[in-house]
Amino acid sequence: MNRTRWRLLVACLVVIAAAIAVAGGSAGNREGEGTLVAVPGPGSVTYQENIAYTATFDNMSGSVFTHVTFEMTAPIATFEGNEYPATFVAASCPVTIVSGVVSCDFGQLRPEEVPERLTMVWKAPTIPSPTGCASCLVASGTWLIKEGRLSNPSTETFPVGPVPAQLLASDGSQENLRAGGYELGACTSGGSSLKTNQAVGLSNPVATSFCLPAFATSGTEIGLATTITEEQGNAHKSEVCIAALGQNCGGTYTAADFGPSTVTYVFKVADAALPKGYKITQVFHNGELLTAATCARTVNPECLVSIDLDNKTKIWTIIATSETNGPWTW
Repeated sequence: MNRTRWRLLVACLVVIAAAIAVAGGSAGNREGEGTLVAVPGPGSVTYQENIAYTATFDNMSGSVFTHVTFEMTAPIATFEGNEYPATFVAASCPVTIVSGVVSCDFGQLRPEEVPERLTMVWKAPTIPSPTGCASCLVASGTWLIKEGRLSNPSTETFPVGPVPAQLLASDGSQENLRAGGYELGACTSGGSSLKTNQAVGLSNPVATSFCLPAFATSGTEIGLATTITEEQGNAHKSEVCIAALGQNCGGTYTAADFGPSTVTYVFKVADAALPKGYKITQVFHNGELLTAATCARTVNPECLVSIDLDNKTKIWTIIATSETNGPWTW
């Protein structure tokens, strides 16, 4: 009988000890989910153009996080053993910068609330390579939290990343087909928002540039993802992505619509890259022929401004305007 009572007493003590351990709380109860995404996607940016990183954090636990902070250091491009840091440009939240660490303080986050979301923008570095580098620009961030429990006041970290991105060499380089950037506003007079290599010739038959009008921003969406993609050896096509606010280029996306304002597109084409005797007389946007009628319509007017051939340089210049973007052919 005494042995039975002793076993019962030990069992009860074990249950009580377990109950005390649960009541005291543990760091494992703090469940959160963070993300970090490069914009424009899928992670490619031209030298000295902006690249943005959108970060989110969701409280997946049953308790309140009394203090939520996001921290990020400069994305780093590593090339031939050397490091080339990006430069901080802007953020959608008030920032504090201490010893190169850029942080945003969001305060309290309850389990039932929508995830925290922010955008940080950095200017991509230039590396000593005429062709850029694949996946060499790497970014990471960290979410830090505290719960509203005196029994467990320590800070916990939730790393996000690393997120790799490709660096694309800029104008005058051997990168002839692609460009990418995150645009924060309208382009300056006489300039361009984004452009591919403008040195047109047989090895680079098409050069594309475009100029954005002013556009509105909203909350964490402080800019637009933009890319240009041309095809090797194809002197008849260029595809432009200007994603809608909050969207990302790459895969399926919604195109930005600037109506009633328009985007100005400029295409330069090497005459020597066209079939002999071929003359550019028509331009298509998203498969639609640009005519006087498409220019005169009230909904999404698309205008062919001019087609000119410089007889000295043997370069065609096409200028067109549209409220939206997509593939262009001629």
